[in-house]
Amino acid sequence: MRKMPLFAGFTAAQFDLLAGLAHERRMRRGEVLMRTGEPGRFMMIVTQGEVRVQLTSEAGQIQVLKISGPGTVIGEIALFDGQTRTADVVAATHGRAAVIERAAVLRLLAQDSQFALSVIAGLCGRLRETLGQLEAMAFQDVATRLAACLLRLAVGAKPRRLDITQEQLGRLVGASREIVNKRLRALASEGVLQLAPGRIVLQDEARLAAMAAAGAAPAGAGPEGRPD
Repeated sequence: MRKMPLFAGFTAAQFDLLAGLAHERRMRRGEVLMRTGEPGRFMMIVTQGEVRVQLTSEAGQIQVLKISGPGTVIGEIALFDGQTRTADVVAATHGRAAVIERAAVLRLLAQDSQFALSVIAGLCGRLRETLGQLEAMAFQDVATRLAACLLRLAVGAKPRRLDITQEQLGRLVGASREIVNKRLRALASEGVLQLAPGRIVLQDEARLAAMAAAGAAPAGAGPEGRPD
C-alpha cells in the first residue's frame, strides 16, 4: 500500500493509521465488487489478482474503463465525496483486497488535519492523471493514444497482457475498431505485441513507451497520425 500514488505523501505514522483500518476480503472471478449507483461505503485496495472497472449500458453493452492489478485503489472517490458509485467493479480473477470503511476514514480525517491534507494531495494527484488522459484524447493521434492505453491497462507479470476486445479498446482511445485493428496488426508484425482473441500480450514495452511519449501528431495529420 505504501507505494500507491494515493498514499505517496503519507508519513509512516499516517500510513500505519490507515493500514490499521483495513480488513481483508477474498475476491472470486466474476464477482461484482461495486455497482454503479450504490453508496460509497468503502474503498478497496487490490493486493492479489485483477479487477475490471466498467460501465454497462441499458442495452447490456459493457465499456471497460480500466483493468488493474495489485496496488490499485478503487472506490475512493465515492468514499470521500459521499456520492454514489459511477462505475461497476468486477473481479477479473480470484484474489484478495484490503477493505477500508468510509465511517472509519471520516473519523480519522476529523481527528488528524495533517492526515486530511495528505489525502487531499493524493486525490489531486489522481485528478491530474485523469486530466492528462483527457488532454491526450484531445491532442494526441490514435497511434500515440493507443500505445499509452496499452501500457496503462496491461497487467500481470511480464510479458504483461490486456484481456479486452478491440471494440472496447477503440472506445477507450476514441477510434473505430477498424483503425485499432489496423494499428494492432502493424504492431504485431513488428514484434511489439501478440494478438489473440480477446487478449493482447505486450512484447516490447520500451517501444510502446517511446510511441506514447511521441506527443501530439503534426498539424494536418489524418486519423492515424499521418498527413492526409
